[in-house]
Amino acid sequence: MGTPASLMLRGIAPLEAATNDEISVFCDARHAEAFACSRAGAIITTAKLAEQRHDCGTLLIARDPRFAFAAIGLMFHPRSIGAAGISDAADIHPSASVGEGCRIDRGVVVGANVCLGEGCHIGANTVIGDGVEIGPHSVIGSNATVSHALIGAGVRIGAGTVVGGEGFGVVLGATGLMCSAQVGRVIVGDNVRIGGNCTVDRGALGDTVIGSGTMLDNLIQIAHNVRIGRNCIFAGQSGVAGSAIIGDNVMVGGGVSISDHLTIGANARIAGKSGVAQDVPDGAIVAGYPAVPVRQWHRQNVALAKLLRKPAADAG
Repeated sequence: MGTPASLMLRGIAPLEAATNDEISVFCDARHAEAFACSRAGAIITTAKLAEQRHDCGTLLIARDPRFAFAAIGLMFHPRSIGAAGISDAADIHPSASVGEGCRIDRGVVVGANVCLGEGCHIGANTVIGDGVEIGPHSVIGSNATVSHALIGAGVRIGAGTVVGGEGFGVVLGATGLMCSAQVGRVIVGDNVRIGGNCTVDRGALGDTVIGSGTMLDNLIQIAHNVRIGRNCIFAGQSGVAGSAIIGDNVMVGGGVSISDHLTIGANARIAGKSGVAQDVPDGAIVAGYPAVPVRQWHRQNVALAKLLRKPAADAG
């Protein structure tokens, strides 16, 4: 399993497609067949998985192969904002401050008193509202809107996303519906990723907060006054209703709904398609609709399956 000095790797690829000048990863025993047949020049895996049958001459042993592979992938394909410069077709307010090395594409509108840190990239047709501050080396995708917001350093916001829009503060009165004022902000920490076509509403009175290191997939709704901790993960099509509090290191599966004014404890895990209608303790794993502790959810499913298998006569 030694690495020959002559080995030259030029890229990354999946196990089944990798060639002898590419590196791949084997981190799941379900892919043992692809591992056995892979022609990759090198494969990152664990010491235990390395015992599986294979023909690869160079294995790189790591405690967390997926993380190692991701880091190596960024070495081969580093993110770049391209050449710095401001398009002649961009509209930059005279009072805006634009840091060195920024790239501002065609059709961008930058409002009054905006502050862009160095090395930012603002994609085509994006609107940055008055008074917004964006930290250095952040990237805002095309056709996005950012208003009423303080954005940290190294943040990536996907195309079509709206940050700082008006929250859904609807009040029912004697004369009908009325939308209350939404006077808060959105505060986004450093190294946050917000995917494409997401919405993050500004606070009604306080602020909506997304902690540093948190990653949001595409098509996610974060309502007003939600507070999300650090290093959380939200999969696509999940939504958080107003004033919910999410602790650090929480993982939320795809299509999850979290009701308003709830508290989700640190290190909690919420299975995909779950509906959370009550607080979740620190470290808990919940699933189902409504969400319950995951072991209880499994027992419920087993009991229901047994009930449905009963003959009609027994059921009667």
